[in-house]
Amino acid sequence: MKNKILIILIVLVALGAGGLLVYKNFLGPKGVSELTPSPTPTVNQTTHGRIRQNEIWREKIRIVGDIIVEKGVTLTIEPGTKVLIAANQDVENLKTEPAIDFRWGINTGKDIDGVHTGEPYRDEKNHISILIFGTLNAVGTPDQMITITSDSSKPGIYDWNSLEFRNGILSYALVEYYRHFDPRDGTIVSNNILRKVGECAVCANSSVVVENNTISDAGHELVDVHNSSPTIRNNYLGPNINRSCITIDGGSPAITGNTIKGCGSGLSLLVPPKDPSLEDNIL
Repeated sequence: MKNKILIILIVLVALGAGGLLVYKNFLGPKGVSELTPSPTPTVNQTTHGRIRQNEIWREKIRIVGDIIVEKGVTLTIEPGTKVLIAANQDVENLKTEPAIDFRWGINTGKDIDGVHTGEPYRDEKNHISILIFGTLNAVGTPDQMITITSDSSKPGIYDWNSLEFRNGILSYALVEYYRHFDPRDGTIVSNNILRKVGECAVCANSSVVVENNTISDAGHELVDVHNSSPTIRNNYLGPNINRSCITIDGGSPAITGNTIKGCGSGLSLLVPPKDPSLEDNIL
């Protein structure tokens, strides 16, 4: 009888150890993450609103209202995807600040918060913004570039307001007819075509790396550096008739290896940078 009890105990212990091993190898925290399926791609859809779980955009996506990607969430845009943004409309305004963005009409006074005299206000209630507090993974290829553009048959430089992302990369994309683009600290903007812009084509007010892009035709400067330390290298900047290619307002930028042509001024210094690296640029 004692031998039978001993055998049963040994079997139970063995089963418990085996179960623990299975949990650790397959169902533990690491295993659960690895077994979690990828999100089903969003294909040929119309969308707007808050994105609260990982999402993949594929083929043609039409944006009709503000997009906010929540912190901890990844938005992936696949090569060849075309993102059409509704011009001069917004079915769901999610942006709440700054207050200046909600003014409408023409600025007939002095320059204020980036809106120059004679320019239309941003009128956020009727213009779409894309805010990515999580991670953007938008990587095209030379043969299958991502396109982010206005849906208007007669597009203009104020058709949609802004693209801002806090983490990730935008690469091999054509982005156009927007008001301003704000990549944040640690992000990468590479191998893109950025053109036909209302304000700054790249508002590099961060430690963003901006490299190997072709940037042209902005209502303000092509690259704006405001008291920050971005890396701006190996880009083709211009034309930007009667306006600056790069405006520096303090900070410690590294600006190297760029070709700067067809601008009102190559480099415009509002406040001299503290410790800049300005090398091998062709003006």
